[in-house]
This record gives sequence, C-alpha cells and structure tokens, in this order.
Amino acid sequence: MVAPYTASYASRIAKLRGHLKLEQGEAVLVTSLKDIRWLVGFSGSNAVIVIDRDGLLLVTDGRYAVQVGQECPGLDVKITSGNAFASAIDHVATEPVHTVHCQANHITWEQSQLTHSKLQKADLQPLDDPLPEFRASKTEQEIRLIEEALEITESVYEECLGIIEDGMTELDLAAELDYRQRIAGGQGQAFDTIVAFGENAALPHARPSARKLAKGDVILMDFGCVVDGYHSDMTRTVFFGAPTDTIRMSYMAVKEALEAAAERASSGLIGATLDAVARDLLSRHGLGSFFQHSLGHGVGLDIHEFPTLSSRGASPIPDFSIITLEPGVYIPGEYGIRIENMGLLSPDGCRILNRTPIDPIIL
Repeated sequence: MVAPYTASYASRIAKLRGHLKLEQGEAVLVTSLKDIRWLVGFSGSNAVIVIDRDGLLLVTDGRYAVQVGQECPGLDVKITSGNAFASAIDHVATEPVHTVHCQANHITWEQSQLTHSKLQKADLQPLDDPLPEFRASKTEQEIRLIEEALEITESVYEECLGIIEDGMTELDLAAELDYRQRIAGGQGQAFDTIVAFGENAALPHARPSARKLAKGDVILMDFGCVVDGYHSDMTRTVFFGAPTDTIRMSYMAVKEALEAAAERASSGLIGATLDAVARDLLSRHGLGSFFQHSLGHGVGLDIHEFPTLSSRGASPIPDFSIITLEPGVYIPGEYGIRIENMGLLSPDGCRILNRTPIDPIIL
C-alpha cells in the first residue's frame, strides 16, 4: 500500500507535468525551496528540481544524502558536493535542451548569469508558474497540520492572558509566547512575533521592545508557530485596564469589519473584492484611512502565500484556500487595533478555524 503522503506528492508532480506540457528540448528549474517541499516532500536548505518532458531530478548536497532518501523515496536524486543550482545547470548542459524555464521570483542575477554562460545555446525564459495557485488549494492533510499549529497558538494565547502583569515588557511577553509554543509542540516561530503596547501598537509590524506595560494600554499580539512546515497566524488585541470610549469604538469597528469579511468570503471571490468589504466598512466608521495594509493573505508552507487579499488581488481565490482576515486601525502615537482569524474557503463560504473569541477582553 502506498503511503498517503507519498501518493499526494506523485499526484502533485503529475498535475504540474500536465500543466507544463513540455516539449522535447524544454526544461524547467524549480528553485523555490517551499515549492520543492510541496512538490516532492524534501525539506532541505539546498535543492533544485529539474523537470523535462521525460523525467524529474532533484539535486541536493551530501548533508542531505540520508534525509532525501527518507523524505523522497523512489525519487531520482543527484548528490553534489556544493551548490545545487550550479550542479543542476551542469546536468542540463549534458542534455539537448534549447529552452530553460525558471521561476523568475526565485532565481538570482548570479544564477541567471551562470545559466547563460553554461547554456549558451539555450534560451532562458520566465516560467508561467502555476505552483502558487496549486499550493493555495489545501489537501485534508495540509488543513489538519495548519489546524494543529493554530490549536497550539490559541492555547498559548489563553495561557499568556493569565500571566500578563503591570510592568512586564513587550520582550517578556513575546518570549513567553515563543517559548510556550515550542514546549506545546510548535517546531518554530511562524514569523518574528509581534507584541506591542499602547502607542507601539500603532506600528503594524512593531518589534518587541523594553517598553513596559501600564494601565490603560492596549496589548497587540501577532504570532504563530510551525508544525511539519505549515504555519499558523493569529492576532489578538486586548486591554490592560478599561479602554477609552474612542479605543473601544475602534475595536468594535475592526471586529465588525472582520465579521463582515468572514461572512462575505468564499472561494471564487476576487481578493480585491473581499479587501473592499472590510475597507469600506471601516471607512463608514471614519477609520478607513487608518487601515494601512491588505486584509489578508494565504497561509501554508509560507506565512504569506497566494492568494493576496488586497486592492491588487485580481485573481479568484482557489477552492480550499486557507487565508487570514486581519483588518486593523492604527492611530499614530496613540494606539493600534488588529484582530486576525484564519479561515478555510470553499464555494459554500468561510469556515473560521479559530476557536478563541474576538469579543473585547479587559485584563
């Protein structure tokens, strides 16, 4: 019996090959490590996949000689002593190739020059890359892993609400979030944890500092973890002491925007349309100009991946995408509010994966 994950990789390779429809003399270089992991299951830090009409070769180095056999049983593999990209180009140079397609967003200038110098008779072309959209549509296994990561994140959030105290620093709280996710089973941070108090929360990507917590502060926490390569991403804003009426009204407007977007969300919708739902609602509250980033993004092997939920998101959202919905309001020098949930989209709508409530919490 073939293991389910092995079978899913074979299916992904077949899907990609069917899309590429390569002719004799064409080759594709897959250089994105996350795309390589999704495609064949290899999680090493140095790898390139070469695909032509008749075969697929993974090139990596000797550090991963054992690991690649464990993760990619039966795959055609070349072990090199150094740079996997250079070795992959050397391999292509031995074949009668006239066109090489590359992932334009995942190749350096140095690599392009190396390709031109070693394949002087081959034309280097950007790939019409289907992998971002392929990866957006999650399998049951991928959904389970993301849900597992999110369950860890939410349990740690609930734990940490009980340890927040006057005088603790942003760095203190960020360290607790990161450490507790680790001991709960997270294999790493999904991204650099954001903890911001008071006026620092007005910076959408604030970095934790030695700023101490005081009564009247908002507390913004944006964090997540990784399970078997898959990410969680959640933001909660709570109050340390009763908020002012203005801050409370801002919080309720952000909450309303999140709920309106979740109600409207479904696969097949254009990303910009969904972004506009939240943005227009905040504008009706007089807060639209203080919402300074996109509504959300896809999540999976990357913390930010296709689809894009912004005014530039022109593509329909694929079935079974997992996305974030994270409207926010940021008043410079005063406070910031962001609330973020993860949702699984289908033609029937949006299933919110979070279980922790988004009603205002006063500590």
